[in-house]
Amino acid sequence: MAGRSPIDNVAALSAQIADLETDRETAIALAVADGAIWADIGHALGVTAQAAHKRYRWLHHSPATGETWHEPPLLRLHRQRPERNPPHQP
Repeated sequence: MAGRSPIDNVAALSAQIADLETDRETAIALAVADGAIWADIGHALGVTAQAAHKRYRWLHHSPATGETWHEPPLLRLHRQRPERNPPHQP
């Protein structure tokens, strides 16, 4: 990083971090697909099983394409509930 400006260093490090995060997510998705439990994944990450599950539970990996992606479930539309105590109308 010698000879680069501090801003160039920040940009280079940010790119490296993004690459590492992508690699970590792929490794987690592969571990889940291989049958790893969240307690083991959490231990490897230095967090609880619950924290690991909360952050990475939507990861999926395709062996065919090598891609890893987040796929949260579709959100259901909630029906609007009537007010419990509607205002009195004369």
